[in-house]
Amino acid sequence: MSIFAERRQKLMAHLPGGVAVFASAPVVIRNNDVEHEYRQDSDFYYLTGFAEPDAVLVLTTAHPDHRCVLFVRPRDPEREVWDGARAGVDGAVGDFGADAAFPIAELAQRLPDYLQNHERLLYRIGRDRVFDEKMLAALDATRARVRRAISWPMEMIDPAAITVILNWKGMP
Repeated sequence: MSIFAERRQKLMAHLPGGVAVFASAPVVIRNNDVEHEYRQDSDFYYLTGFAEPDAVLVLTTAHPDHRCVLFVRPRDPEREVWDGARAGVDGAVGDFGADAAFPIAELAQRLPDYLQNHERLLYRIGRDRVFDEKMLAALDATRARVRRAISWPMEMIDPAAITVILNWKGMP
């Protein structure tokens, strides 16, 4: 088991009946068409080792097969010439230990499936307003399934509440 898989497992042990969603750091434009050097979100990297932008990590305690899901940019040889190599969906599973991986374009469609029937949501709201809108839309889509006897997370917890505790216990 990789160090990242251990970290994910320890985090989820502190979130019974929960689902956790971590978004990668956005790319920041410096001026016109020049980007700042990319730096991954610390929590996202700590749990995945994945250093690419436009990615989302979903950790779930309820899904029977997918405990760790990554949404990533697909491989694109033409863009990789300019932006560098991408792991893609296959690399997310093979190299980064995800149980399942999907193109980031499928996030809006698939995220409600992973949010449903959980009591708690571990998510840091306010860090990335653009992604907050996507997260709230996914929660709304999950709530719309109530007539099918599907529940949604009623409690939102900031990841810092758990990661601070884990770091105090000497988590690597």
